[in-house]
Amino acid sequence: MSTTVPGTGVEAEADRAPRSARIFVAVLFVLLLVPGLIGFDAWPLTGWRLFSLSRTHSQTRWVIEAVDGGGDPQVVSLEELPLGDRHAEWPMADLPGASEARRDAVCRALLAEVLRIEPATLELVIGRDHARLVEEGGHWRTIHDVEPFHSCRVAGS
Repeated sequence: MSTTVPGTGVEAEADRAPRSARIFVAVLFVLLLVPGLIGFDAWPLTGWRLFSLSRTHSQTRWVIEAVDGGGDPQVVSLEELPLGDRHAEWPMADLPGASEARRDAVCRALLAEVLRIEPATLELVIGRDHARLVEEGGHWRTIHDVEPFHSCRVAGS
């Protein structure tokens, strides 16, 4: 489709994207919008839940604690684990409805990785950390209350 440029008598092509590009953009828009409106996550198309959840002064999340010979628990950051285990919070979130064998399998897999970074570990505890923000003297601090859910010990300890 061409149009005449006013005052020149020269014909120019219309500034329009090709039909295939317009269709692609329309389909992509629908793929991004529909999951957000319906309320399901179809990753990688959406991450609505990441941005739409309200954040309050208290948060609950899954954590792992390494317990040494003295019985002192220490929360292990999932970021310290190898890349494949850094999202371990997702399988841990499925544990409440899982069988005892599944719980133990997840615990033992995490224990093997924790032993590489914390070799003095004798027991691994999977728990729910009920963290809350508290203001004290004009400063905010986080108070952690870990509720143990499942544990596994190093063989022979």
